[in-house]
Amino acid sequence: MSIPATPEARNDAGAQRERFYRPELDCLRFFAFFAVFVFHTMGGGDAAYFAARGVPFASLIASAASAGRFGVDLFFLLSAYLITELLLREQEQCGKLDLRFFYLRRILRIWPLYFLGLLIAVLLPLVDSSQYFPPKYALAFVFMLGNWLPLHFQVVSLMWPLWSVSLEEQFYLLWPAFLSKGGQRKRLLYAVAALLTIATLARQLLFGFARGQHSEVFITSCTLTRLDPLALGIATAVLLWKKPITLRWSSRLILLLAGCGFWLAAGHLYGLTRSFMLFGFPAVALGAGLMFLSALGSPFAPRWLRYLGKISYGLYVFHMLAIHLSVKLWGGFVHNLHDFLGYWCLSLLMTITMAAFSYRYFESPFLRLKKRFTRVESRPV
Repeated sequence: MSIPATPEARNDAGAQRERFYRPELDCLRFFAFFAVFVFHTMGGGDAAYFAARGVPFASLIASAASAGRFGVDLFFLLSAYLITELLLREQEQCGKLDLRFFYLRRILRIWPLYFLGLLIAVLLPLVDSSQYFPPKYALAFVFMLGNWLPLHFQVVSLMWPLWSVSLEEQFYLLWPAFLSKGGQRKRLLYAVAALLTIATLARQLLFGFARGQHSEVFITSCTLTRLDPLALGIATAVLLWKKPITLRWSSRLILLLAGCGFWLAAGHLYGLTRSFMLFGFPAVALGAGLMFLSALGSPFAPRWLRYLGKISYGLYVFHMLAIHLSVKLWGGFVHNLHDFLGYWCLSLLMTITMAAFSYRYFESPFLRLKKRFTRVESRPV
């Protein structure tokens, strides 16, 4: 059975267009960024980092900080869900997918800020000797293959977070083309099963080489090993297609706590082990899925949180640069709780300022142009 109705005789002029925008998911986007920000500003989950600064419950906080790295998985799940949902709606409303328009929309949304971040990465070594980003690294990122660099190289750049954008762009290139061949429910769920299988096998295979040229960074940034949240995002869009989500607050709270519990456990146990390769990454994706379900359809979406979610792409791109500048402005790495809180707040404030300025003056013109190629309206600019 096909999910979207696709009568070929239906033309664009006659199609009934409906806006699809879920403001609560913008709030969830900010949570995904904030998790990554916590990971990068709180010692990467090292309990000794907190104990040395007099932070109480150092071990528990370290596990939570370590779990922050999984914010990327939540970003992946959100992207896969939204892209699948919007493309299915386009098939239903317009009769078919316009892949050319889709790729133009993705280019106008992703590329301007992506290449600005790449330019910053190229220029930073000229003023900061701690940064290293030679032309061969830049070339890999230009072709959206930056996440494959750790196969042979160690990337030392504040713009390394762009690896996840490279991975998402690879997904955007392939998934819509597959979806355009037919949106049958069973076919899409078979694809989900295939993605989960590929991810599990890839992690087990690469784990055998982890002590050689394949580093932990490569295993965690390789496209083939990080397919779980993308697969769950697709599955969620397919299984919940046009189904109303009405959950009580108690149910949402249980889902949220369960999702956070999966992340906290995975953050505590995180490491390059065969058991984590087999169970850890799926548990992280499942946790992200539970958090997603806890938010989907929720009426809680305050304007300030929606705005932060709207600029979350910029928050993600600029946060490492803001952290680096904050450390320098603070006079080096902090060694007590009072200074840590000051540095942390300064880092967050600088990140939000950079992202807001970028969205207002750099990204918005491209987003307004993107509307010309939009067939199913989503978030207003």
